[in-house]
Parts: sequence; structure tokens; C-alpha cells
Amino acid sequence: MALDGPLHRLDARVKLVAAVVYVVAVVATPLGSWRLLGLLGLVLAMLIAASGASPVRLFTRWLGFLALVGFLAAVTAGGLAARANMSWGLVVLNLLIKNSLAFLMMLVLVHVTTWPKLLLAMRRLGMPPVLAATLSFMDRYVNVLRDELERMRSARRARWFRRRGDLSIGTLSTLIGVLLLRALEREERVHAAMTARGWDGTIRTLED
Repeated sequence: MALDGPLHRLDARVKLVAAVVYVVAVVATPLGSWRLLGLLGLVLAMLIAASGASPVRLFTRWLGFLALVGFLAAVTAGGLAARANMSWGLVVLNLLIKNSLAFLMMLVLVHVTTWPKLLLAMRRLGMPPVLAATLSFMDRYVNVLRDELERMRSARRARWFRRRGDLSIGTLSTLIGVLLLRALEREERVHAAMTARGWDGTIRTLED
């Protein structure tokens, strides 16, 4: 990802605040305000074009997000439709649009801002250092846990003689339990190593 566009060079704090304001505006938009949603969508489209993000990649991630949000929107739309005097389908469509706009804005923010700069911006805007450290480690070790899970799945397939998709609830729960135990063991080793190297709970970067 080439960080040479105008949005990439903008101060991370400005981008973070602008993204939060945009999401709040989307959430605060009343049901049925289609013109306002269209205007917010136009703003987002302009930002996507300026960011240089791949529309195909954004669309792929949006589809995965839509599967989850679509179910939640369908479940919660009934009560909202009665209060807003709108049809169930229009309420679902409204919720899908609003959630999609907020999600895509966050994707654009992540695309134009590296994760370390985003964390630094959060800290400078008043985020508690403990929470910033937690987010930093989460980003690092989610990938580690994913690799660990893939190794466990490969080992299971090598020793499993049933069909590939034949995974019982008991086997799945055991797999999750073992993964959690390994995560705790790794956490203890990592914390001990960091403490031995002078870790005091504060993340320091070259920009501090």
C-alpha cells in the first residue's frame, strides 16, 4: 500500500476524528432520510476514490460484513418499523445502508492510516494507555493465534479418518479449549520475556 496520497499524509488525529464524526452522523440519521443517506454515501464514495483503495477488496470485505449485519437488521427491524410507521423491508434496507456506510468508512480509515499511527492518534486524543496497549497486542497476537489454530487443524486432519466436514460438537469444543490453553501459556511466556526486557506498560514509538 503506497502511502503517498493526500489522505495518507493527513494527520492521523484529524482522520480519526473525522471518521468518528462521520459514523456518528450516519447513526444519528433518522429512518427514512434517504437524501441525507445519499449525501453521506456520496461523501464516502469521494473518500474511497481519494484514498486509492481497491473497490474490489472493499466489496469483498463488505459482503462478509453484510451477512452478519443483514441477519441482525432483519431481527431488530420489526420494532423499529412499528415505531417509525415504515414497512419492515424499508427499515431493513435503511439499517443495512447505515451499517454499510459506517463499516466502509472504517475500512477507508484503516487503509489510509497505518495501525501504529492510528494507535498513536488514539493515545494523543486521550485514550487510556492500557487500552492502547491492549489494542496493539490484540492486532499482533490475533495473527499468532490464527497460525496456531491452523497448525492444530492441520494436525487434526492428519490424524482424522472421517470426512473433512464431519466435525462433532465435542471435537470442536476440545479444539477451542486447547487453543485457549495454548494462548494462556503463550501469554505467560511473552509477558515474562517483556518484563525481563524492561516493559513497564507503556508503548513507546519513534514519533513519541
